Amino acid sequence: MKTNDIVINKIINWLVAEDKSYEWFAKQLGVSKVLVGFMLNGDCTLKSERIEQIARIMRITTKELVHTDAILEDQLTVNLHGELSNRRSKRELDSLLFAINDYLGLKEQIK
Repeated sequence: MKTNDIVINKIINWLVAEDKSYEWFAKQLGVSKVLVGFMLNGDCTLKSERIEQIARIMRITTKELVHTDAILEDQLTVNLHGELSNRRSKRELDSLLFAINDYLGLKEQIK
């Protein structure tokens, strides 16, 4: 599950548990109700600054907000945005992929 989805689910559950409306939440964030609707429908990705602001409103830590209680083995993903524009960045990505594959190979040997 993506971090954005985890945060959205926690916000929705919190709003229901606290009996708070989207309108109230929008006022706390200082944004429109429409933007809150977009955020909670997953139509936009929550930026780190917004996640920190939401955590403060919910009176929890950012770590608690983004952490899922249901992280299952082998279901974690990494999303990379942008493009590789030079040889160094391509080498760095290759190095990262090698390290990941090396880790997965060692993990299989342990099992």
